[in-house]
Amino acid sequence: TNAGKSTLFNAITGAEVMAKDQLFATLDPTMRGLRLPSGRRVILSDTVGFISELPHELVEAFRATLEEVAQADIILHVRDAAHPDSVAQRSDVIEVLDGMVADGTLDSDWPSRTIEVMNKADLLGGVAMVPPRTGSVAVSAISGEGLDSLAAAIDARIGASMELLSVELAPSDGARMAWLYRHGEIVERIDTDEAVRMTVRIAPADVARWERLEETP
Repeated sequence: TNAGKSTLFNAITGAEVMAKDQLFATLDPTMRGLRLPSGRRVILSDTVGFISELPHELVEAFRATLEEVAQADIILHVRDAAHPDSVAQRSDVIEVLDGMVADGTLDSDWPSRTIEVMNKADLLGGVAMVPPRTGSVAVSAISGEGLDSLAAAIDARIGASMELLSVELAPSDGARMAWLYRHGEIVERIDTDEAVRMTVRIAPADVARWERLEETP
């Protein structure tokens, strides 16, 4: 908690989530849309902050606010890069998430879809002063430095999980073409008099939706 999650959320999405230097300032997850460099649109959710040695009576309420973590394609673990106990705080977060794996509320591969966001780089003199770490991105929600790199990292991670779909459509089939442009990233398009051949990078869930759409007369 107090790692600057809500400030970062506001900076990257243009939202106005309450950001205060106090515990549990964000209790109700807030969601906003974000357009990535590739043109993909994603939904970001701002969740509650973590705290070590949480009183037992608050544990269940705390975990209930983390339901979005279990459903998320990408998890952004926002850390205070300037905090003297940043490493210990990281361990506390991992311990809680591993506990959620143990009780079946979170899948065990959550680390593979996590990006560590080293926030408050401005307090260390800028992004270049944050020690590099694999799978992490240094940013400053206050100055805006590194936010483009974070958006690119999210884009790349989502793109890596997507599938390539080869499609051939009639030139007059504008409705299906528009659907593909809305839901995927057009990698290649070749137009001829007889057909439009497209290669589309698309999420697995949207592949299933496309197949159902293809079955529609």
